[in-house]
This record gives sequence, C-alpha cells and structure tokens, in this order.
Amino acid sequence: MSLVISQNFVLVDSTPEFPVTLDHPVIGWHNIVTPTNIVADSEDPDFPASNLANPSTHEEWRSDDDGVQYLTVTTGTADAIDYVGIARHNFGSDQIPVRIEDGSGNVLVEEVLLADDSPALFRFTSQSLAQVRIRMVVTSDVHLPRAAVVYVGKLLVLERRIYVGHTPLKHARKINVQSGYSETGNFLGRIVLGAWRETVIPLSLLSPSWYRDHGGDEFLAVAAETPFFFGWRPQSYPYEIGYCWIIDNPMPVPTAPSNRIAFDLKVRGIV
Repeated sequence: MSLVISQNFVLVDSTPEFPVTLDHPVIGWHNIVTPTNIVADSEDPDFPASNLANPSTHEEWRSDDDGVQYLTVTTGTADAIDYVGIARHNFGSDQIPVRIEDGSGNVLVEEVLLADDSPALFRFTSQSLAQVRIRMVVTSDVHLPRAAVVYVGKLLVLERRIYVGHTPLKHARKINVQSGYSETGNFLGRIVLGAWRETVIPLSLLSPSWYRDHGGDEFLAVAAETPFFFGWRPQSYPYEIGYCWIIDNPMPVPTAPSNRIAFDLKVRGIV
C-alpha cells in the first residue's frame, strides 16, 4: 500500500475555513476513467486496457510487449485532477518503475519503484489536464506489466484527521477457519476457508457546510456501488493505502450540541 507524492506537490485544498495538512485522510472515489478514454501502447487481446475502467479487481489489462509502455487517459474535462490510483498490479514484484506524466511528457510524479503490489496512490498538485499517462519501464518480456484498476480524478480530503478508533486496513485481518480436534482434545490443525481485510473508518466532527459543499454526500452516494482508495494518515503512514468498498449503510447523524456530523464507514478491501 503506497502513497507516492510529487516532489513539486503544492497543497491547494487547505483554506482558512477548512485548514488541512498532508496527514488529513484522503479518499480517491472520483474517477474519470472510462472504457473508451483509456488506451495502452500494447495489450493482450484477451486482457484489453478497457478492463482498467472496471472497478472489479479480477479483470486485468496485460501488456504483450516489453520496453517503455504507456497507459494514457484522455480526460475530456477542464476540471482539476490530482491523483492516479492503481490496484491489483505487478509493478512491485516484477520491478517495473512507474511515473506519472501529462500528455506532453511533463512529469507529474517522479519515477518510483514500488515496494510491493499493494494499491498505489500517486498524488500531484491539483490542475486541469487534457491527458494523464502512466509510464512503465519494462526490462523483460518475462515480466510484462499488468493491472486491474486505474482511477484518475480529484481526491476528497477529509476535514478532520483520524487519531483513535481506527484499525488501518493493512492490519485489519479477518479469517474464516475450521479447526480440527481429536476426541481427547488435542489440536489437529486448522484450515483457512477465507481471508480478507475489514475495518471501520470513524468519521466525526464534520461541519455541515464541509459535508455538503466538499462532496461528502456525493461520495457516499457513489461509494454505495463503487470501491475507492483510502489513506487514513497519508504522510505519516504512506504504506497504508487501501482499495476498499462499503459493506454497511453509513448514516450521517448531526450530534449535539454543535450539530457536527458523525458516522462510521465499515469497509472491506485489499492491501
């Protein structure tokens, strides 16, 4: 789970009314990638780049060529964007350096070799871009790049930081097991029937104006059907980024006496 921030990053989301830092939680739910606006330099006919627009993590794009490869997203919008999210890739295990560029080749996020294959979030200064390109340097036809999900859009930066009451998805292991015992009570072993990550994201003290004006309600409407990238404390814990989905119905409730909004997000995800 990796957050990669541009060396030239400028935080523009902070305002006197809603001051934020690089440790404020971020949610990558807004996504402009569609099956028709993302293309690859090369693709296996059975695993086209259009699969990357599907939030499912089991339908992949796979390259069928080595050398320098690009995934290009033509945005079709003048709205500002500031992140790229990638899930279910092999960039870490197959040692494939990645960087993010605009359509002219200007670097948005410098080249990096990811530590592993967990969800990656690339963050850059919010700006209007006609194209966003993911550049991959492939050094062997044995280790061709592949990925299942690509998001490009504008991050939701939460108004309040999370201090307590949250288990990061990386550490939130859940298992379904069946244990065996002998007639005399000896332990014979366990069979793991399933394993996943599941946690609760506690959100509280959100001002009504922030929730309504900064997309809090819009996020919950989209998240009812669509997964999202989440970093709970991005600067302090950049390796704790998850790709997750809601498994319960969050109910934003004003709390007395301040009328500030609180709710929990119960999520399951991959790391």
